[in-house]
Parts: sequence; structure tokens; C-alpha cells
Amino acid sequence: MAEIRSPRLLMEECRRYTAQLSELRMLLEERLHAARAELARLRDPYDPYDPYDVAPSAARTRSSAARVRQAGLDVAAIEAALERMDRGLYGTCTRCEAFLPLDRLRLAPHVQQCASCAGETRLTA
Repeated sequence: MAEIRSPRLLMEECRRYTAQLSELRMLLEERLHAARAELARLRDPYDPYDPYDVAPSAARTRSSAARVRQAGLDVAAIEAALERMDRGLYGTCTRCEAFLPLDRLRLAPHVQQCASCAGETRLTA
């Protein structure tokens, strides 16, 4: 049988949940701003007016392309997390729909899968 809680306790839970979502939204928006700035910096790293800026080598260009690709993926993941938040789906695994632990979301607020579905394993001492 389901547990019956008082309206006061339910309101306290609602306020706590809302505060946590606000905290996570701010964290996501901060990270999105930083990720977009990094992407812009990586896309245009050379200043043609800087006499000390030399043409990139082929290896450096390949490395830059990989970093640009990863930065683009980071931006997309953060934007997707914000969209899920707007739709009321944030904080649940996209595969098994389990709730994601708050600690995991605080560490990486853009994650969309639980550790099990993401294939992560933890080593215990």
C-alpha cells in the first residue's frame, strides 16, 4: 500500500526538488556558456594579425578537428539536457527511465543515462 504523507511534507519535497532543479539548470547554463566559448575558440584559434601565430601543422590540425568535434558534442549534450529539463524528463535515464542520482547529476548535469545503461563499472576497495 502506498505511503500517505501530509500536504506539508509534500510541499517541502516539492520545494526541495524545485531548488535542486534550479541549481542544476544554473550549472547546465554555466557549462553551456563555457562549452560554446571553447567551441568558438577552437573553431577560430588563429589570429591572422598576430605576427607570432604560425600556420598549423597537419598533426595539429587533426588534433584540433578532434577537439572541435568533442566540443560540439559537449554543447549538444548540454542543450539536450536543458531541453529534457524543459519537457519535464530531466533526471531520468533515456534507456531504462530510472531516476539518476543527484550526485551524478551534480557531477555531470548533462548525463542522460544511469551508470548501468552507460556501461560504467565502479571498483570497490
